Amino acid sequence: MNNQAFVFVSDVLAATLTRTNLGIEFKYLSDYDGQPIATTLPVETNPQLYKGGALPPFFTGLLPEGRRLSTLKRQLKASADDELSLLLGVGTAPVGNVRILPTEKIPPLPSPLFTITADDENVDFSAVLSHSQIPDPFAIAGAQDKASARTIAIPVKSQDADAILKLSPPEYPQLVENEYTCIETVTAYSHKLRHELVNARIIHDKTGRSGLLVSRFDSYGGHRVPVEDGAQILGIYPADKYNVSYEEIAFGLAQVSATPIVALRSVALQVALAWLSGNGDLHAKNFSLYNKGNGFEPTPIYDIPSTLIYGDNDLALSVGGSRKGLSKKRFLTFGKTIGLPEIIVNQVAEAALDATEQLAENLLANLSLTTRQRRDIPRILHSRRKAWL
Repeated sequence: MNNQAFVFVSDVLAATLTRTNLGIEFKYLSDYDGQPIATTLPVETNPQLYKGGALPPFFTGLLPEGRRLSTLKRQLKASADDELSLLLGVGTAPVGNVRILPTEKIPPLPSPLFTITADDENVDFSAVLSHSQIPDPFAIAGAQDKASARTIAIPVKSQDADAILKLSPPEYPQLVENEYTCIETVTAYSHKLRHELVNARIIHDKTGRSGLLVSRFDSYGGHRVPVEDGAQILGIYPADKYNVSYEEIAFGLAQVSATPIVALRSVALQVALAWLSGNGDLHAKNFSLYNKGNGFEPTPIYDIPSTLIYGDNDLALSVGGSRKGLSKKRFLTFGKTIGLPEIIVNQVAEAALDATEQLAENLLANLSLTTRQRRDIPRILHSRRKAWL
């Protein structure tokens, strides 16, 4: 068991995490004068103590979720509350420009666990899972849960670029095709949305199994850049990602953004898209900001499946105290509450309506659905659109 971890920012030693009898102590080096590790961890000389084995929320937010976290615990023989050991297990290359290592020596960035080449048909996704030491979930029974808790996401390399390979868990069949349909449909209107979405494509292995290959966005100019998700920015732990409101997300992101109105608009747009596409899993970790050199700005939109298909009809977080029935009137009130001019909120609503107009039709065309799903999905999405027109 390691009792100390060294924290690097862009390969510069910045701080330590130390296990003590009282908990985990976070402390910046006395001579460190670089950028803060996180927006919630300003550079200061006084150490901070976190009790019960917990890390500062920023670091806990770097841990994987879903099956990768379960696998990590098993590999390290670490308990869920031994977050320092878990962090050291993935700290060589987490999201962003921060690395957490067991020594003061900086190793090169590790190679991805698997490489996806242009010759996709020779890949076997079961081998990818095995290589990643993740049991193939099609042999595992699992409780019904939010889609994000069952996600299978594996770091890979594709055509000299870092990527994430996402596979459909058995609890959420066709999640790959579902999310790709949503990305493709909305991306066609990215010029009107005035917002980027992640680059993604569907690939198939030699058995015909589908995977969604999603490009990572935490590199720019050949270097890793700072990235923080909404939970990290708010200083909350991943376990609380469903326990905040969209208003809190908006205020938190705007507070650290280089251009607050851009961050506010991004949150409003993502909430609008979530409601009009039936995405009930837009939680705090599905909003992010990154800093490519000119201050924090919204990252490309990611993780946008339509969870209506799995019977998840409500928003993940609340708007004006409710997760249900988001009318245009309530959306306009939301925009006003977070400080957006009404003209911008109306433009966002119009752009989201345009971007999701063909979604129901595309989902029906691209997914194998039951008779009930084929009836309910268009009915629900059309009803929501009607309340926004």
